[in-house]
Amino acid sequence: MTAGIKANSDGSAAIQVGGTDYITISSACAVAIPVSLTIAGQPAGGDYALNSYVAPTTWTKPVGLKAVKVTVVGGGGNGGNSGTSGPTTIGGAGGGGGGGGAAILYLPAPSIPAPVAVTAGPGTNSFGAFCSATGGGNGGNGGVPSTTVGAGGAGGTGTVPSPGTSGQIAFSGTVGLTGASLVPGSGGGGGSSAIFVGQSISGGGPGTTPASPSTTIGAGAGGGGNRTAGTNTGGTGAPGIVIIEEFY
Repeated sequence: MTAGIKANSDGSAAIQVGGTDYITISSACAVAIPVSLTIAGQPAGGDYALNSYVAPTTWTKPVGLKAVKVTVVGGGGNGGNSGTSGPTTIGGAGGGGGGGGAAILYLPAPSIPAPVAVTAGPGTNSFGAFCSATGGGNGGNGGVPSTTVGAGGAGGTGTVPSPGTSGQIAFSGTVGLTGASLVPGSGGGGGSSAIFVGQSISGGGPGTTPASPSTTIGAGAGGGGNRTAGTNTGGTGAPGIVIIEEFY
């Protein structure tokens, strides 16, 4: 396969490999790349890759990377339990867990060391020391009598201690709801995560059914509804996530 520089009669030139023009330069010095190039296995420009993590890992900066956009979302808080009641008493409903916070950060590749520790899953999620998001607080437990209800957990917060050159933003998750003080009363609903706000889970109903776990990223779970004998447990908050978008 031959390679070289081809000069054209109109004053333009082209860098050729195997008879194909890969880079052309006009007589006015305008550069064009008519064919996709690769550098060390990565596309030369205009290409994109997305990675998401829900468990701790180590991220290594790829060759040819230009910048990353990092999104971190903290895990949702657990719902509180209902008060433990006896045959003649009614336990108060538990509060809902708070939603996880979030942070979004753009970073140019030269400012990123290799490797970077990624913390992902329940609780606080982070991308090294660049940005982090705390998990939502757990809902409070109910007590006895039934009017002693659990408070909702606080929403998590996003933090960007190492600002990027292209911008950053942080969000707070919503607070979980307080358990209902009526009889029969449901547990407080879980708070939505800071950016995945499509669903917040409702609290468990009164009786003997525990609250369901949260399934939306970073959302808090509902608290247990009041109960006449025993305890209704609160749900488990959903884990957070770290999303790394790579630009080449």
